[in-house]
Amino acid sequence: MELLRSLAALAEPPGRETPRIADLLGLGTPPASADYDDLFLFQLYPYASVYLGPEGMLGGEARDRIAGFWRVLEQAPPPESDHLALVLALYARLCELESEAPNDATKHRWRHLRTTCLWEHIASWVPAYLEKLQELASPFYQAWGELLREVLEQEVLELDQQELLPLHLREAPAVLDPEAEGGEAWLDSLLSPVRSGIILVRNDLVRAGRDLQLATRVAERRYALKALLGQDPDATLDWLATEATTWPDRHRRWNDLSGPISEFWAQRAASTAERLHTARKNL
Repeated sequence: MELLRSLAALAEPPGRETPRIADLLGLGTPPASADYDDLFLFQLYPYASVYLGPEGMLGGEARDRIAGFWRVLEQAPPPESDHLALVLALYARLCELESEAPNDATKHRWRHLRTTCLWEHIASWVPAYLEKLQELASPFYQAWGELLREVLEQEVLELDQQELLPLHLREAPAVLDPEAEGGEAWLDSLLSPVRSGIILVRNDLVRAGRDLQLATRVAERRYALKALLGQDPDATLDWLATEATTWPDRHRRWNDLSGPISEFWAQRAASTAERLHTARKNL
């Protein structure tokens, strides 16, 4: 599982080992710190809670649930227990423990925990994350994302897909109806990927302003989106609906990796697009 550990390390800021890892994995020229910062710190935060939490923010119940898995393993959860690098490294360790198990009963226990980690805390959000990453990343991180996808596909094939959706997804509320539940609560639900099925980052809202010829505020996503809606709600809702319609097919491209999980995300995105179209027509 050294390959997975190496990929996990590249989800951290570039350091002294980055050139060696990049060379070993054949990923090309190592990234500049600015590449990492723009992608992981300003656009696509590498934390499961952002994508699995109903708040669409760091921490919350999604992080607590992942921290609970660390405790099941009798380990103290690190402060950022849902960081992609830490979750991938934890999964790699579970693979090792399974392979080193002294007997069938122990091996079976580690296999169960490994499957739980992959299905509940990785496959539940990483496919959607990597889909968006391909749109935003520099060539180095695009190659990194493709390799990570291939590795995770192999893991899913080895462990078999689960029929029951991860708890993160089963308990996630849907996006609110903009007509019935407008305002801040609706904006929050739209910006929560697990609720809306779409991932909107800062670059998307800048692009929306440019496409619609509206002034874009350099601010947190909610405030930037609120400013666009305040200037031209009709055009902004149209833009959002069009953006949402692209996501069902994007999620379904990952069926080989996450099957029913991809369909969950695709249906969420389709529902969001429909609600946005309806709200636009009824304005």
